[in-house]
Amino acid sequence: MPGRLVQSVFKKVLAGDMTPPLLDQLKAEGLDLAAEPPEEYPRTLWFRAIELTATSLYPMVSEPADQQRQLGRHLITCLQQRNLLKGPWLTVAKLLGPRRALKQVADFGADNSPVKFEVREKSSKELEVIVDEGRQTEFLAGLIEALVGILGGKDSRVATLSSTEHRAVFSATWR
Repeated sequence: MPGRLVQSVFKKVLAGDMTPPLLDQLKAEGLDLAAEPPEEYPRTLWFRAIELTATSLYPMVSEPADQQRQLGRHLITCLQQRNLLKGPWLTVAKLLGPRRALKQVADFGADNSPVKFEVREKSSKELEVIVDEGRQTEFLAGLIEALVGILGGKDSRVATLSSTEHRAVFSATWR
């Protein structure tokens, strides 16, 4: 995973959630947010950092998968609240709606994102999202669910249809 991207998630997006004990845990695993980021972090470090962060932020949630889904939703909420999802883009994306906006994000991300995904339209209120990453599917489902919601999809729901280590397929629905 690109070093600057990983550090940005934790230093900018989740900045208000980082406690000293969590920062110490992340540092012990190899993610020192006070240091200059390397060009790349191992994907295993990213997955471990997500686990630690989800456990730290949601200790009242007993299941790790549920903690990760909550973290995925929270990450998108933080992007919006901290104006890291730019206003004009978000305004236009809301006008486009979840179907078209997510397709545009997938097309743009084909060259710019460390995680590749594809969006297939199933109906006017349902998408199939295929992600070239099959680990931490609940975290990914939470990200998609919250993103559909901020793009105007009311009562968004995401279910994992299938997953392997290298691929996950989700169904995203809304009303």
